[in-house]
Amino acid sequence: MKQFFIVSMLLCLAAALIAPATGMAQQDFAEAQVLAAEKARTAALINHDLAALDKLLADDLTYVHASGRVDTKASLLEAIRSDKLHYMSWEPKDLHVRMLGDIAVLDGKYHVHVINRFASPDPLDIDLLILSVYARRGGHWQQIAWESTKDVGPQVNH
Repeated sequence: MKQFFIVSMLLCLAAALIAPATGMAQQDFAEAQVLAAEKARTAALINHDLAALDKLLADDLTYVHASGRVDTKASLLEAIRSDKLHYMSWEPKDLHVRMLGDIAVLDGKYHVHVINRFASPDPLDIDLLILSVYARRGGHWQQIAWESTKDVGPQVNH
C-alpha cells in the first residue's frame, strides 16, 4: 500500500509539472499562429490579394486608419480593389501578442509605405503604433479590429 501511495504521488507530481509546460506550449503555438496570420495579412495588403484578405479579415471588422478614416471589411476591400489605398510595404518593428483564449491582442509598431488617395496622391512613409484584435473562428485566426496612430515620439518599452 505504501508503494502504491508513493507511485501515485510521483504520478501526480509529474502531471503537475507537465501540465503548465503543455499549456505554455499551446499558448506559444497560438501566438505563433496569430503572428503568422498577421504576416499573411500584411503580405496580402502589399500584393493586393483580395481573396486572402477576405479569409483573414472578419466580416464584422472595424478598421481605423492612422488618418482617422474608419473602414468595414467591405469598404477596406473596395478601397484596395479600386487602388485608392495602395500599400507598398509593411515593416514590423516590434510586435507583441497577448492571448485571451480564442482572442488575441496584438500591439506594436510598423513602418508603412502607402498611397492613400483619400488623403493625398503622394506616397507616405509612416511609422505607426498599432492595436489589433484577432479571433479564432472556425479554427482560423481572423482580424476583427485594427487601430493605428502615427508614432510621434519615445514609447514605453514592454
